[in-house]
Amino acid sequence: MEILKAIILGIVQGLTEFLPVSSSGHLVILGEILGRELGGEGSTAQSVLLHLGSWLAILIVFRKDILKLVWPRFDFRAFAMLFIASLPAAIVGLTIKKLLPDAQEQWIEANVLQSPWVACCGLIATALVLWLAERKRQLFVRFETAKGVHFWLVGVVGIAQMIAILPGISRSGSTICMALMLRWVKSDAVKLSFLMGLIAIGGAGLVEAKEISHIDPAPAIAGFLASLVFSLIGLAGIKLVVEKEKLKWFGVYTAIAGVAALIYFVLYPPVGPA
Repeated sequence: MEILKAIILGIVQGLTEFLPVSSSGHLVILGEILGRELGGEGSTAQSVLLHLGSWLAILIVFRKDILKLVWPRFDFRAFAMLFIASLPAAIVGLTIKKLLPDAQEQWIEANVLQSPWVACCGLIATALVLWLAERKRQLFVRFETAKGVHFWLVGVVGIAQMIAILPGISRSGSTICMALMLRWVKSDAVKLSFLMGLIAIGGAGLVEAKEISHIDPAPAIAGFLASLVFSLIGLAGIKLVVEKEKLKWFGVYTAIAGVAALIYFVLYPPVGPA
């Protein structure tokens, strides 16, 4: 039963990490439901391994772009942009994990980062962001220098990623939509989002890596493989979605999913903290 649960969560992680529907929101909501229906609870270690599958998928799909950053010449500007874009989320994440007292960290983890209620509201907020990105893009101006995009604009996309620490707020959706609203080229918006994801997912995994020793290997491997395979599918899907300008349909989905989950938890309140 634990293997089945791990596979289900791996499939959900893989598809929702890259499609603009929030993997964290789905994992929190389904983790609560599956924990109740299948027995047992999700764990930080399991989440780390699921995200590791997604991290490896980014390496596979964007291997040529990653290689170009260092070969044949080290691209300092690109690394500086990725650093600036990743800084806001890194500051918030490290503050929560390393600087706050254990009691405060546990409260934030239980009542915010793992809260089904926050995840439901986050999905609804993601729907609004996706709608805004497609419907109101013409209101934004394209800011570029002769050498490319302003550094401060990359920081704005980084702030969008920072907000996506909240469950239900899609990281890929927030970063791609922010880049699109700043009128970046679609392919560049997707590429930046997932190179940022490589750093964000990898960094979060390193912070929580010590937890992996506390997990049953069979479900862990099953979940990791499911996450890897479906992450590759999700990456192919998001490229097509952005190019064809179909983000609004994922907004419809996240709105329905958020409202449906809210109704479910009103009828069957979560076991843990609100």
